[in-house]
Amino acid sequence: MISMTREQRARLIKTALGYEKADVVFTDGQLVNVYSGEIIPHLWVAFKGDRIAHVGEPHPEMVDENTVVHELEDRFLVPGFIDGHTHLDSIFQVRSYLEYALAYGNTTAVSEVAMIANAFGEKGVEYFLMETKALPLRVFVLAPPLVPPFPELETSRPFSSSFFRKLLEMERCLGVGETYWPRIVGLEERALNQYQISDILGKTREGHAAGARNTRLMAYAAAGTSSCHEATDLDEALERLRLGIAVMIREGYVRRELEAISGIARQPVDLQNVMMVTDLADPEELVQTGGMNLLLKKAVALGFDPVKAIQMVTINVARYFGLRDLGGLAPGKLADMVVLDDLEDFQCSQVWAGGRLVARDGKLDIDQPEYEYPKEARRSVAIAISDPDLFQIHAHEKEAGIRVVEIENETITRETICRIKRVKEKWVADPEKDILKTAVFNKSLPDNGPSLSFVKGVGLRQGAIATSLIWDTNNVLVIGVSDREMAFALNRLISLGGGIVVAKEREVIAQLPLPICGIISPEPLPDIVKEMKKVEDACRRLGSKLTRPLLTFQTLPFTGLPYLRPTDRGLADIRKGRLVPLEV
Repeated sequence: MISMTREQRARLIKTALGYEKADVVFTDGQLVNVYSGEIIPHLWVAFKGDRIAHVGEPHPEMVDENTVVHELEDRFLVPGFIDGHTHLDSIFQVRSYLEYALAYGNTTAVSEVAMIANAFGEKGVEYFLMETKALPLRVFVLAPPLVPPFPELETSRPFSSSFFRKLLEMERCLGVGETYWPRIVGLEERALNQYQISDILGKTREGHAAGARNTRLMAYAAAGTSSCHEATDLDEALERLRLGIAVMIREGYVRRELEAISGIARQPVDLQNVMMVTDLADPEELVQTGGMNLLLKKAVALGFDPVKAIQMVTINVARYFGLRDLGGLAPGKLADMVVLDDLEDFQCSQVWAGGRLVARDGKLDIDQPEYEYPKEARRSVAIAISDPDLFQIHAHEKEAGIRVVEIENETITRETICRIKRVKEKWVADPEKDILKTAVFNKSLPDNGPSLSFVKGVGLRQGAIATSLIWDTNNVLVIGVSDREMAFALNRLISLGGGIVVAKEREVIAQLPLPICGIISPEPLPDIVKEMKKVEDACRRLGSKLTRPLLTFQTLPFTGLPYLRPTDRGLADIRKGRLVPLEV
């Protein structure tokens, strides 16, 4: 998929024959051969331009005084790591992310763009493609299939079917992004049409099969779903693998399932269709400890053979996506390579991308191109300045059963019926019983009021939280104890152009500005991590008992998981696929 010119091809041939000199040669290294599954010592690897010209016995004819020679002293040569499923289109700019990801061996990423598509429509995706076009980290994308996922339950920025097809036809676009199984199994016309287009173009169809088992999973596979990163244990992983669905074991910010699925290493099954992915690397871990190399370290500690573990982040991913020039170290392949001290800790002493040394000892060693999103991308939140009256819920009865969204864990909710008494003709929050008010706005409509409901499980005893970083729609969510504090937090969010705000009375006690499309910060990743921690600490100071507040706020309105969710159109019952009234 990454073609070379006739001249490049001729130079590679000449270098391999010894007629031309190599640009870079590595001597006395141990090659992890992901094609044959073996470790071969004392080999030479030679680069010509951005590709590999030689892998094998010493070949002095290709070396002269202009050749850069690296004596490896038995260190290990492995292909650059490929993250086969991640989300690089929110929280940070990719240039900030790659400073750390690339330094830890991640030379290629396959990213969803559903977040920026929902947040800013077709233009948002175009801006993301422009930002990632000339980076040393190769970024491929997946066409966002469901914008928004459930149009009958929620709204987001428009995203036309013609642009979806245009994107899918691009060489950088490898397939259809994760399509929630109820849409496919439920025969939604839009989702089936997108699968059909991908079939015609020969692209992959990424899955999201959380909660699908037995016949439902079989129907999802029958539709042509080619992968899934939602297996949470060994049984689910094996079920997918046996149905021909590529298994992407997730180990990152959202969930960590490598340990639960690690038993697959001891099963008598072929692992060629198994990969390890981050689904978004943990930003704090990335800044402080490492990136995809940590997945390898953990996999080996859990019993995976080191070579098989490396295959799961290199050749397996490349073959799955049809990236013929990536994933392995062999003549003609792109010169993406990591030099490791050992196959236990996976410390990256050198990282090469396209024949260029880009990082040493966990530090980036190159300058990056700058990219600034256009000014219009910083004006995505169109909501007008609000007052507390906007958050009032009128009550017609003295007392009623109210549907409340109860948080079960970091990402799952359920419906709880609570008896609430009206106060001055209104339904109000009751922090003593952990019942808070929620509001969800369509951020693109300045004069449109919010849908209002209640949530249980956040634990705030005072204050309010407003955020424009919510899966997938990236509208605006406000949670609070009082209408006055909710209005204050929302108005601060509007002034920032998006982000996360934690307020108490009329004071902002923590915030993470995300002005680009309402979901991205232009700041360096370490600064973003610090602000994320301050936001979570502030939530706890206001009484929240949530384990991971930021993740919970992002997923509270998320219709891709069960069961009851607040959206900008109302309360959504995910199982029934319809909106339900606040009062029972």
